[in-house]
Amino acid sequence: MQVTIVPSSCSGQPVHLFATYLVNGVVAVDAGAIGLYGSLAEMAKIKHVLLTHCHLDHVAGLPPFLDAVYDGSGDCVIIHGLAHTLESLKTDIFNNRLYPDFLKISTFRPPYLKLDEIRPGQVLELAGLKVTAIEVNHSVPTVGYLIEDDRAAVLFPSDTFSTEEIWKVAGANPGLKAVFLECTYPRELHWLAEIARHLTPDLYAAEMKKLGKPCRFITVHMHAKHRPIVMQQLEELKLPGMEFGEPGAPYTF
Repeated sequence: MQVTIVPSSCSGQPVHLFATYLVNGVVAVDAGAIGLYGSLAEMAKIKHVLLTHCHLDHVAGLPPFLDAVYDGSGDCVIIHGLAHTLESLKTDIFNNRLYPDFLKISTFRPPYLKLDEIRPGQVLELAGLKVTAIEVNHSVPTVGYLIEDDRAAVLFPSDTFSTEEIWKVAGANPGLKAVFLECTYPRELHWLAEIARHLTPDLYAAEMKKLGKPCRFITVHMHAKHRPIVMQQLEELKLPGMEFGEPGAPYTF
């Protein structure tokens, strides 16, 4: 399995402003930066988008991406997400105000996209991958995804505060190779992390322990302004297996 953190900053700095993880070049976890990815030919290979939740930094790139890859053939992208997430796409994005209503157009023309409502605990088989959706603890309904092929499993918890179920599921998987775990705020902003339902370095360390076994923990979603202090605080904790995610770098498991 190959995973790429899609870059989302034109500055060339490794800040993670918008969230998209590309798996094997054909499946995207979230769509914050999906419209910035590679060439049109590379974008056209992406046929499945697994949305974790509706926040803008996870869906902002979806409209321009769909517009770019649309070819009128009917072989369109499938968007998988919770009912709450898909409803947000309908009312907040494809509403003829923020963006043209691709969903309505798709009812009388070859579709721009298809929506697939999922539920926590559901298992999908797509593009040669097994995908399990697992509820996490964020400020809106959110799922993380455990993605498996015949060699490895990789966990994408997405945005979360302290949570439980996803670690039970991942801990029971013998093929787990890596976790792409967020750490948004420094410990001084624990109060904000609690309100926004994100992690700080100390909370991150506590989540690592819940897995119950050694694993690569690739740190993502650090707040751009606070990234240096978050990195410093994580390094001071000397967490085994912890590393910092590199946008654009391919990870092979």
